[in-house]
Amino acid sequence: MHLPRMSHVSPTVRPATLADVPAIVAVHCSDIVTWKRWDAEGLAHLANYADLQPYERWLNGGPWLDETTYAHFLARLLAPDSGGAAWVAEAEGQVRAVAEAWLGQEPPPLGRSLDLGVLYTLRGHARQGLGTALLAAVRAHAQAAACDTLTVTHAEAPRFYAKQGLEAAETWRRVRLPPLAGHTLYQTEALTPGRYDDPDGVSGWAMPLGRYQSARQEWERVRPGAQPAFAAWRDLRTEAWRLLVRRTPAVLVLDEQPRERGVADVHVWTPTATLSRQLLAAIRDRAARSGFTELMCFAAEPTLAALGPGWRDDGYKQQMWRQEVR
Repeated sequence: MHLPRMSHVSPTVRPATLADVPAIVAVHCSDIVTWKRWDAEGLAHLANYADLQPYERWLNGGPWLDETTYAHFLARLLAPDSGGAAWVAEAEGQVRAVAEAWLGQEPPPLGRSLDLGVLYTLRGHARQGLGTALLAAVRAHAQAAACDTLTVTHAEAPRFYAKQGLEAAETWRRVRLPPLAGHTLYQTEALTPGRYDDPDGVSGWAMPLGRYQSARQEWERVRPGAQPAFAAWRDLRTEAWRLLVRRTPAVLVLDEQPRERGVADVHVWTPTATLSRQLLAAIRDRAARSGFTELMCFAAEPTLAALGPGWRDDGYKQQMWRQEVR
């Protein structure tokens, strides 16, 4: 007895639209094995997806896990001035994979770059050419946008990217360090909402601290209004400061963690990727003056030595992959 051979259906890639929100959310949710709910003491408990509110779903992995929050996110991603783009891969009329990318400008060696922030496949549909087809669309977009590099700063499938011709560039680690008031000289100016909405203010700048994905995408993530205003965030502090340290400008955003009150997620943009001791001292001093108890941020491994004593690695790391665009 001969079983019929399964035919391979080539995926169709097209730009994502807001009508794809339910299907894209389903792709992301398929990657979550267990859902959690956090109580008032910060303890996690197993939960059912249907019983979670949009904010509770967001805590499980961001705006991609709920249709309401993702519709807000995707609308901004696809806005003409965002520099973002998204694609879906379909097979047999069903959305089975999604990719998102952000266009930005950073100092060499990245230059004008397209960062692949998301590449996810519906569970059970791996190794069907979906990721390869999406990456081809991303590469074509990078070429059309005259990019110097294509990057993946949150590469969860390194073997796939290596097979696709990308190379491991550098490793970033998430670290924590205490704020520290000190006798350091710098100038500071508070940036209120509306004063730092425009990404052109940091275009071409690097992120020596806090670069989870691209510098452009991190700017978008902390921009006022970038995410829904959950009631649980009402009392959380987000501070934005323009610093001038030894004639070098910088923008600092301190974003209080929703599950760790008093802990600030640190994002820093400067014209150079180098983290000077003076800039670090200014960051820690500003955070101490604002009353934060701990700082959390990503730092490239070569930068760790510049953090001085007192920092600790919290165990999470990620590797950037890169490819020149020709």
